[in-house]
Amino acid sequence: MESFAELFEKREYYHAFQPICQFPDKKRIGYEVLLRSKSGRNPELLFAMAKEKRKLPELDTQSFRHALLSFFRSSKEHTQELLFVNIFPSTIVEDSFPGFIEEIKQAFLPYLKRVVLEINESIMEGEGWHDPVFTNRIRELKKIGFLIALDDVGDAANIFQKITDLSPDFIKIDRFYSKDLSTSQEKQTVIKLFVDFCKYEPQLILEGVEEEEDFACASSLGIAMGQGYLFGKPDRLREE
Repeated sequence: MESFAELFEKREYYHAFQPICQFPDKKRIGYEVLLRSKSGRNPELLFAMAKEKRKLPELDTQSFRHALLSFFRSSKEHTQELLFVNIFPSTIVEDSFPGFIEEIKQAFLPYLKRVVLEINESIMEGEGWHDPVFTNRIRELKKIGFLIALDDVGDAANIFQKITDLSPDFIKIDRFYSKDLSTSQEKQTVIKLFVDFCKYEPQLILEGVEEEEDFACASSLGIAMGQGYLFGKPDRLREE
């Protein structure tokens, strides 16, 4: 099988970028980068295969590197915008990870403060969350200049301790809460809970926003930013 680096070099897999916008003016402040397959195959299959072969950190780091190259080296337009990049906690705790980050620092030093590492909240359950290597490396990444986001957050009862322990810069609230938000008192109550708890920091991003009325409701409740088809679908950068 080809190396994961070759898969990206040959464009068998590439990255699409979905806008993240500020409320209430819908001003674009950044993008989340998403892995896509040229053949249309679900990229999750590639991650599943990599995990089975114990090569998930290799795929994760190669995807990370290529995402930064695509955004910062192929584009002159997006000079101030943030780039949200997904990364697995299991990659962060790998022995080789500090060396990889050192290489990234050397190649992308002027851009590091615009890179947001998205960590899926559900993946962090179990022993990994209590692993001191994980928490220490998150602190080191923040010292270097990276920003941190907790992704797909939905269980407020569990997330508040995580916010306290990790001090993330962003919380991305699961798309479940954006659908029919304008008509669901229960979902509005949860959103208010997050807004009250994160009054000063971290900043809240509501995922999966598709309807104007749900956008307006989220904005009125105090959500700072949003992502979803209402603001744009994932696509290649125009400069690529």
